[in-house]
Parts: sequence; C-alpha cells; structure tokens
Amino acid sequence: MSKQDRQKLSILGVLLGVLALTLVLGYRMNQPATTAEGAGAQTPETKTSVNPPVPSSARIRIDLVEKPEADQDIGKRNVFEYYKPPPPPPPPRPSFPVPSQPAANTGLPPANSRPPVNLGPPPIPLKYQGYLVLDTPTRGFTAVIADDSRHYNVTVGEVLMGRYRILAITDKVVDVEDIEYHRRQSLPMAK
Repeated sequence: MSKQDRQKLSILGVLLGVLALTLVLGYRMNQPATTAEGAGAQTPETKTSVNPPVPSSARIRIDLVEKPEADQDIGKRNVFEYYKPPPPPPPPRPSFPVPSQPAANTGLPPANSRPPVNLGPPPIPLKYQGYLVLDTPTRGFTAVIADDSRHYNVTVGEVLMGRYRILAITDKVVDVEDIEYHRRQSLPMAK
C-alpha cells in the first residue's frame, strides 16, 4: 500500500467516524423524552396565581357594532378616512307673516339692508427680499421676490407667473402691476 492510499484510507475513517457521531446525536435529539415511573421523576407542580380571575358582568354587545346597511356597501368605504358625520339638517325657516302690501316709503333705508361691501382686488402676494446689481453699462437691478413657496429673480419689464409685471426696481421698493386687475402696488424691501 502506498503512502497516498494510506492517507485516503485515514480520511475515509475520519469521515465515517463523523457520520456515525452525527447519526447517534440526531437519533438522541429526535427521541421523545421518557420518564420512568417511580424512579425519582417528579411531575412539575401547577402554580396558581395570587389573584385568580373573578367573573365579571362585562359583555360584548354585538348590537352596538356598526353594521353595513347592505352587502353592496362592503368594500366601498375608505378605511383610511375619518368618519364623517352626516350634515346637519337645514335650519327651519322662520314663520312670520309676510306683508301683502309693500311698506310705505318713509325715506329711511330698510333696517336689515347693509351697504354693499366692495372688497376690491386681492393684494399682491409677493415680498421684496433683496436686489442684485448687474455689472453692465446700464447698471440695472435684478430683484429677488418671493411668494409663500418660491423665490424669483426678476428684472424691469418681466412678467412673473403670467400675472404680475415688474414696472420699476430700486434699492428700497419694487413697483408691480397686477395685469388681471390693472392695479399697481409698491412692495417695500422686507427687513
């Protein structure tokens, strides 16, 4: 027998030993635990809690659980939205006698008439944040104007958001015209 054959035989012996050990341990681990009666084996004692449960009158009331009106509504409700209560009923109309003839003209305005409120156009929702000086022979200003969400760099004559025309820019104010309402407003520099 050559040296190489003896080496292979020794490796085969080691592998067979590992296989035998694996089989024995696997069999013992899968074997159910058996106890011998009277051989000193003790059964574990059941423990009772210090505060045993007390019967109570708490019951689940199925009649109070929200039931769908019909099976056709199942799956149509968005479970991620809060419950929206139905709108309140309209208030009842006042029941007072309606005069059949118009009241005589006393020269005074009616008691419940109000002068019309003229709100006018809304203010321009822009703020003058600052300016930039261009290094050109005309030395024009570029204004930095902001609304609630964005900043804009604008020059004279430019139309912002399709609605506001920039008329003049100085270091203190920017004159803006609302094209939709034909209204001018000066925006002072924000501090």
